[in-house]
Amino acid sequence: MIKSWILYLLSLLAALVFHAYYFGWYSWFVLQLTVLLPLLSLLLSLPAMLCARLRLETAQQCMRQDAAYISVQTGGGFLPLPACRFCLRVEHVMSGERKVLRQKCVGKQEWYVRLDTEHVGLLRIEAQKARVYDYLKLFRIPMRTGQEVQIMVKPAAEGPAQLPNLTRFLAKRTRPKPGGGFSEEHEMRPYRPGDMMRDIHWKLSVKTDELIIREAQEPIRTKVLLTLDLVGEPHEIDELLSRLLWLSGWLLEHDTAHQLIWIDPADYRVRTCEISSAEMLEQVMEKLLATRLRSDLPSLSGRRFPGADWRYHLMRQEVAT
Repeated sequence: MIKSWILYLLSLLAALVFHAYYFGWYSWFVLQLTVLLPLLSLLLSLPAMLCARLRLETAQQCMRQDAAYISVQTGGGFLPLPACRFCLRVEHVMSGERKVLRQKCVGKQEWYVRLDTEHVGLLRIEAQKARVYDYLKLFRIPMRTGQEVQIMVKPAAEGPAQLPNLTRFLAKRTRPKPGGGFSEEHEMRPYRPGDMMRDIHWKLSVKTDELIIREAQEPIRTKVLLTLDLVGEPHEIDELLSRLLWLSGWLLEHDTAHQLIWIDPADYRVRTCEISSAEMLEQVMEKLLATRLRSDLPSLSGRRFPGADWRYHLMRQEVAT
């Protein structure tokens, strides 16, 4: 805008010199037109300036290192849109890193700005300091912008370098279901006093000449824990969450519900989340990706969990117990 004012003042000075040395009516007309030019430009531009809009759009999520863009659209009204300038503030929530991308355009346009997806985490994009100018770029007013947009950069599942002992989850163990009732798995055993008549397997009892009980079984629920130290450099967090996604997904594929335990950097409280489905795993991952990290976070590696049948701790150097 300063450059435009300098050019205008030079034009005004030229008009004054022209009027001083040329006494015809034409010089007076040029001088009056030059003086009124800023006001005329503002009056002609004001309807388009007031209708100017800025809108941002992006995908809800993408995978790490995939190409991701934010769509920037300017427009509003039927008049030609004057020039506008604004800044795109891109914040990486986990690391707290912020980038400012300066943008400018003339007229109604739509273009794409590439986002940095080198590391996982939630990206928040907001338009700031949006200004729209008159046609001569002598005046400016604030430009209306939409709400901030977000995109979740997710990790890809990647197994750890040294796999933990996962063989125990391949064999299903069962136990008698208290109170009996419906079950997909049963075991046969001889009748004992106190057994319910409904549980007698009559066909097999007739064949063996003794009462055989069809005893309902239920799977033995193993208490499985995954503990996590949510601390490290961005590339270490990428690897950490990739291993977490792989391990948790492997457990779910083998019908093993488990708990994830970590320390929340916001208040240093221990958080526990039950993961029994892929949807719950996705919700937990989104929560972790939107967490602001801290370098002084304590570790869970030395903490004991006596009630756990199996525990695996994830950190920069993995430890299984």
